[in-house]
Amino acid sequence: MKILRSNQYNQGIGKYKLLSSTAGVGSIITTKVGSYILISDMNKWKFIKWANTKIELIRKNNSDNRKVYEVSQIEMSNRGFEFIDDQRFIRFIRNEKKLNNLVCLIGVPHISLNESFNTPNWKNHPIKTALERTGDNGTSSDFMIVGTHFPKWFKNRKGELKEISKWKKMWENEGKKNGGTPTINDFAPPRDASDFIKEFKTYNIEGQEINYREYRELEQTNLILICPNGHLSDIPWSNFLKWKSLKDSLQLPSSDKGENLFDNDPIGPCCSNSNLKWTENSTKSEGYASIYIECLNCRTKVNLEGINSLQPNCKGHRPWEIELDNPDFIPPEKCYIRGEQQNDCEKMQVSLVTANNVYYANGFSSLFIPMHLAENITRELLDAFEILDERYNKRNSNSPISKDEFWNKKVATNFDEFLDDNAIVINTDKLQFEDSLKKMFLKVDIDQIKDLHEEYRWQEYKCFSQNPSISGINENKGLNFQDIQLPTELEPFFTKIQQVEELKVTNIQLDFTRVRPKERIVRINESGEKVVEEASIGQNTFSIKKEELFVLPANETYGEGLFFQFNDDAINKWIEDNSSQLEGRFSSFFNKEIDAKEQLAGIKQTIKNNRIKHFLIHSFSHLMMRELEFSCGYPTASLKERLYISNTPEKVMSGVLIYTAEGSEGSMGGLVSQGEPEKILETLKKGLQKSENCSSDPLCWESDGQGILDLNLSACFSCSLVSETACEEMNLGLDRRVLVDSNYGFFNDIF
Repeated sequence: MKILRSNQYNQGIGKYKLLSSTAGVGSIITTKVGSYILISDMNKWKFIKWANTKIELIRKNNSDNRKVYEVSQIEMSNRGFEFIDDQRFIRFIRNEKKLNNLVCLIGVPHISLNESFNTPNWKNHPIKTALERTGDNGTSSDFMIVGTHFPKWFKNRKGELKEISKWKKMWENEGKKNGGTPTINDFAPPRDASDFIKEFKTYNIEGQEINYREYRELEQTNLILICPNGHLSDIPWSNFLKWKSLKDSLQLPSSDKGENLFDNDPIGPCCSNSNLKWTENSTKSEGYASIYIECLNCRTKVNLEGINSLQPNCKGHRPWEIELDNPDFIPPEKCYIRGEQQNDCEKMQVSLVTANNVYYANGFSSLFIPMHLAENITRELLDAFEILDERYNKRNSNSPISKDEFWNKKVATNFDEFLDDNAIVINTDKLQFEDSLKKMFLKVDIDQIKDLHEEYRWQEYKCFSQNPSISGINENKGLNFQDIQLPTELEPFFTKIQQVEELKVTNIQLDFTRVRPKERIVRINESGEKVVEEASIGQNTFSIKKEELFVLPANETYGEGLFFQFNDDAINKWIEDNSSQLEGRFSSFFNKEIDAKEQLAGIKQTIKNNRIKHFLIHSFSHLMMRELEFSCGYPTASLKERLYISNTPEKVMSGVLIYTAEGSEGSMGGLVSQGEPEKILETLKKGLQKSENCSSDPLCWESDGQGILDLNLSACFSCSLVSETACEEMNLGLDRRVLVDSNYGFFNDIF
């Protein structure tokens, strides 16, 4: 279908992809017509803006956080939003992103496009129906994701190169000359007002016949500047033209890499009224040397050879935060090299729009665990603690006092009044309840938790490992699992295996970077304490102040899974019995000091912290996913692993959850059925047998390093690797020989 108007200029994108590692706030999407769209920050999304304003009003009218949450759930649901009920996740996000006022998460609306006019199917949409029921108004565009063109430079078929604002001005002038046709709504995709094609009759979405003047479409440039701190800039082509001409004429030193490209002194534009033209010489070999930029006014002309060496000082541009009513102003911020002196500016580099390093989303997924199960306490005690914690934080924001002092002055003096005022009814001994609440309140200090991510996984691991079953009753809705009777042959290796009949996973985007992923490095210092550091600064997905943010978009999916808890004693004995062989095989991973700035530092440090147990459990997870692909019909792209591996003394974890991943839309029971006692042993044996052989053997089996940065041993695409979306560790930290090697394999006694 030919796109003629702006209301047809929509791009379909799956909502599960929107908050994935490749598409989200700050990413550049290639549309079906070949143009590039930069997704705006979430505060430009009208439905998020509306929800945020609504919840702000609810907070003003209610002082009790429980009431705020309850009313928010009702208001969001009444207007057709998917309210994502995961309070454990909300608490984590508050602490991780310092969003102290975050109230709730809402799902990204599903807005499909019709095939005839590429416009939203809005007439009978559930959100529209819900809005009408509550007396509110809204249009389909209010619930769609917003974006802007980027790069901002376009050229016509003659090679004339201008920013989109100038092309748009020409378009408006053309409409004025022709009695209002074409309109500004016809400037989509961007078109050349000087290149008229024809006039013809067509029909609009209402079915009315209209006259349409067609103009040739413009072509967008595909080169941009990216910064390790997440900033994004257009190449100032007029300045580049002058800089390159000065370099070619030796008026700048050979060491100059365009550090001052954005500055008027000493670079600046080629002339006061630059008129640029882009030409490509097809007779020359491919490459930037055959592409020329010239100014038709000052007659300066250069080619693009050497443009990849350009490294201008970053101006901190954040074009994803452009206000739609003021598209010419790009919000800036100071940009410094992380860890260096504050006067050291970060350098940008040239990249293709479609390059992999343009965008790295830092997402986080949460497995739904009810708060009372995560904390392993009663609902009444949890409610009392959260009220007490909320009051303490509000009191402490003005004149700080210790928790002991707060408890003694505000709670202990009249505990009955505290219970009555907050409608807390307890069915246990009151003194015991008070003692439990006091211990919990005085003990919990989120600032003392060294690794919030590990603590979050530990809550999940405890829920599975300490409970033989959880029924899917209303208070646990979204989680349902039970232990299986372990086959005798598996008892030496596993503490338990569970069938997870129902689980709920929520995904959000925390922030994003460019050039390299955001590495999170967890070191263990000499005193045995964990120290968390980040190698790069992520850009937030929102543009308002943290105190003004009350809601975030998320995606929620339901599925099924299998949970495996390894026998820690068996692992320790296996490592001790085969220490010389295992240490010899893996010592190179454990003895090297890891620099936070080096590639994949986070994964390297994780492997170093978890040691041999990481290779064992991670490799087992992959062989099970590959075998389940055959036995239950799920491709590995529809499966995902959730690793529970830690050697922290008070949080030892040795397990893995294999579950259906986002976008697979729930469960048909195929994965759970493989957890039946009579099937699980057979599935595991078949997977182990297949991992003995690889089509790349003996090279794979005898490998002492393969994959990215040699972070795999005996593991390749033929035997061990799975879909990138299925693996938590980028298909790294794998070695099938720890499972089945005849000399030291962990599972040797099974077959």
